[in-house]
Amino acid sequence: MDEEQRRMESAVNNALNDIDKKCLRKLQIQMHQCSIDCCKDTSININSLKVCVDNCAKDVVSSQNYLQNEFSKWQHRIQRCVQDCQDTISDNMTGNPSESQISKYTKEAEACMSRCFTKHINLLPQLTEKIVSTLNNR
Repeated sequence: MDEEQRRMESAVNNALNDIDKKCLRKLQIQMHQCSIDCCKDTSININSLKVCVDNCAKDVVSSQNYLQNEFSKWQHRIQRCVQDCQDTISDNMTGNPSESQISKYTKEAEACMSRCFTKHINLLPQLTEKIVSTLNNR
């Protein structure tokens, strides 16, 4: 399962890096440039400056919230898939399984969970494309 976890982490990191390069950095540059413009305006007071800078960050914050929500839904789908694997194995177990049955069920559960991870890793390019499209069209 350690290999599965590494595969998952690598796939998620690649997706996040892709989203960052295609969308988030551009938004962060815009936010910082906007904030610089706010700071250059010496005609506003400190409270107005704070409001100005906060307004500059709205798109970045909104985009990060959207990104987090999409990945939370994706992660929840993985959890449901894994739970379904565990439920299936639990339903198939007899009252007092032998060592060989436990070993068999453990292998079945691991194979099922591996299929969950593979399925959801394979969904990442589609999810990434959806997120990039949404963020670029805001």
